[in-house]
Amino acid sequence: MKNYLIGIDAGNTSSKVVLFDENGNIIASDATPSMHFERRGEGFEEFDIDELWKDIVVCIRNVVESSEVAPEQIKGVGVTSFGNGVVFVGKNGETIAPGCFSQDFRANEILKLYEKEGKLDRINEIVKGTIFAGEPAPILRWYKEHDRETYDKIGGILMFKDYIIYKLTGELATDLNCFGGSLMIDMETMDYSDELMQLYGIEELIPALPRLAEPTEIVGTVTEKVAEETGLKAGTPVVAGMMDILASLVGAGATGDNIYTAVAGSWCINETHSDHIIPNASSNMPYLHKGEYLNCSYTGASGTNYEWFTKVLGDKAQKEADERGISIYDVLDEYIAKVRPEDAVVIFSPFTAQPSIHMNAKANFMNIDSSTTYPELCYAVAEGCAYIHKHHIDFLKDSGLPLETIRLTGGTARSKVWNQIFANVLEAPIVGVDCEETGALGAAIAAGIGAGVYDSYEDAFKKAVKTLEPVIPDESTFDTYRDRYDEWKKLNDILTTYWDLKN
Repeated sequence: MKNYLIGIDAGNTSSKVVLFDENGNIIASDATPSMHFERRGEGFEEFDIDELWKDIVVCIRNVVESSEVAPEQIKGVGVTSFGNGVVFVGKNGETIAPGCFSQDFRANEILKLYEKEGKLDRINEIVKGTIFAGEPAPILRWYKEHDRETYDKIGGILMFKDYIIYKLTGELATDLNCFGGSLMIDMETMDYSDELMQLYGIEELIPALPRLAEPTEIVGTVTEKVAEETGLKAGTPVVAGMMDILASLVGAGATGDNIYTAVAGSWCINETHSDHIIPNASSNMPYLHKGEYLNCSYTGASGTNYEWFTKVLGDKAQKEADERGISIYDVLDEYIAKVRPEDAVVIFSPFTAQPSIHMNAKANFMNIDSSTTYPELCYAVAEGCAYIHKHHIDFLKDSGLPLETIRLTGGTARSKVWNQIFANVLEAPIVGVDCEETGALGAAIAAGIGAGVYDSYEDAFKKAVKTLEPVIPDESTFDTYRDRYDEWKKLNDILTTYWDLKN
């Protein structure tokens, strides 16, 4: 009898439920619609957690039914999601507030408060990262300061994925990677810290912290009620899972030495692993193995910039795509390929979302004149996204973490044109993965290890991860891109003066 696994990848724009066989082949998948609420204030980025669960139930049922796989053949469920943001429930598990996405920056004022209180440096020292407004603790402190009635009702603090696990199993649990990467644990002890919660000013919530588990640990099983709703078998194991950036690394099989993973998706994620903490990194998360860290440098926008561009400035490409009966992204790739880097003039600052290189950074185009063409704008967006990844990857390299190849994942990783630009800008081979849902695959692999389908991560990689031929950088472009990148950096330095004035 064949074995199957479900990976759920809960993202900022939608959540995907994917059924894999044990060889990593996608058997069936479905996705939820967007869950964003209208903003109810400056910096708010929220979603309806009840609606999320209803949509997840529908997706699971659709996947099980369309696959025609017997429920007993589905050996485990793994869930991944973005880190940061926060979901919390009441003392009886009830809904008491919307969930918060990681781009929520209502708590910028709380960071200033921590700095004023003289706590910020000690917080960053304990968590071995750089706290920003979209992380759970500042948002929870915001509730304490501005909505005490809701704050006092909190009975469980969860990440986005943990809420899905809670609804599947009835268990309040999380994993070390996601909670650690969201700066909620002491990275020295790999456990909760009363001192940290006191520094955050939310010590009343210590009893609301969920159980910590390893990513492959079974934290519960599918309940009878959920089995009836979804078509899953009651008792199916559900593992703790991991943050999507580690799930993407696992789904890409990128655990070898000198391999970086770049996730060009909603966030600009750049990561590798080592046996030590990197000072001033965005985060140093718990990794797959004890004594190792997932060293990360990131900001809040990569593919998001392209999503914005296609939505706001994509009419021309969409019209041509409709006329030719092809994807808008195929048309955009053609436009981008028309521009030679040595002829490029327009520079795009890829800062459509926070956190970014500055608290007040915003996206912009520079050097536009009456002769600027639409393909030049398309090209500038792709190049700008490559530059923000280079900004972070150079930080990791300069910290002493060697780089030989990059596994690129995320929506834009499907484009050969983008792959080549990334390879040329980053001056490293880009290795893709023959799977369009690497995050979900990483979650499914964790479930497979927990359920005994795989003996280890290495066993899973051999069976389920298939890499593509590397995209080799074109050395003849290096000087041009180095000059363009230097110009991009100088522009950001100049803009910093303007952004500082907006504080």
